[in-house]
Amino acid sequence: MIRRPSPLAYIQILTRLSWSGVDLFFILSGFLIGGILIDARASKNFFKIFYVRRACRILPIYLIFCAVVALLYHFVYPLHRDLMDWMFLSPMPWHSYLTFTQNCWVAGRNITGPAVVAPTWSLAVEEQFYLTLPLIVRFVRQVTLPYVLAAGIFIAPLIRLAILIWLPQPQQAVYVLLPCRMDSLLMGVITAYALRTPEMWTFVVARRPILWRTFYILALGLPLLTLRSSMYSFPIASFGYDWLALFYLSALLLVLMDPQSWLGRVMRWRWLMGLGTIAYGTYLIHPLVYGLCMTYFRHHSPALENWPDLWTTLGALALTIVIAQLSWRLFEKRFVRLGHQFQYEPLPTQIGRAGGNK
Repeated sequence: MIRRPSPLAYIQILTRLSWSGVDLFFILSGFLIGGILIDARASKNFFKIFYVRRACRILPIYLIFCAVVALLYHFVYPLHRDLMDWMFLSPMPWHSYLTFTQNCWVAGRNITGPAVVAPTWSLAVEEQFYLTLPLIVRFVRQVTLPYVLAAGIFIAPLIRLAILIWLPQPQQAVYVLLPCRMDSLLMGVITAYALRTPEMWTFVVARRPILWRTFYILALGLPLLTLRSSMYSFPIASFGYDWLALFYLSALLLVLMDPQSWLGRVMRWRWLMGLGTIAYGTYLIHPLVYGLCMTYFRHHSPALENWPDLWTTLGALALTIVIAQLSWRLFEKRFVRLGHQFQYEPLPTQIGRAGGNK
């Protein structure tokens, strides 16, 4: 007799591409950060203000998170080793987390490292992106910039394929290294660059029907990617990452170009915008909160084996959101405001030109 899959199995199938949320994060980051840098590229304090603001946004909660994990590792984990091994096994050097180089160690050792801090590889990619993109935006001629960005988008999948073909063992590198993931980031940047031209904005708005068709075609391809859901598989490495990035990018463009559409209205739901505000904190702490809940309430690693596991998972999600919301309101928001007290200043030549125009 053939057993039918349980409802929990279907739920897990629907979440197979949850790892691709980082591609949405990269698209949005490239679009927002790229736009900020392009607008401020001629400022005399360009680098200083950018890095002060990024530090105020990224570092406070990240450093506290690392401290909490370190305390758990040294004082709680030894008392519950059997239950918490899955959270802390295969540790990386602590200096890698403080220098945002943990993704390099993940690639070199071909292991994800401790599950409790595994998502921080994407923060390492972001920080490395922050070190390189400002240099490109500042010193590459504006007319040449889109060609440089397009070259990076084209090269990234070639690097992934080269790793899979010639270095098949370190598959983690395909997923966690900046050169392998820069296509999603640079798609966001080149879109921000293009839309700062009024002619391009008008061009895209006039072709919203084509954009909608593109969005739906890309959406239809998502089930196929679900069947090939491994982030290290040849289909994903060759075109899957870019398919996902283009899907998220088309969604972003539709929200901007067609704000009264169903997608634009959904993206403006207040609770969804609220989640966007606390997304960084939620992403950072969710393995820790989920892991502790599963450890102490279900006595095993995260897995949906029965309905109590599902209720515990939902409870951990709610608790994660509450903690992230409190962190934002009581702590993170103050540092963001502090960062925005520092303003970009135009070069003296720009001030003189502006005065002459008046």
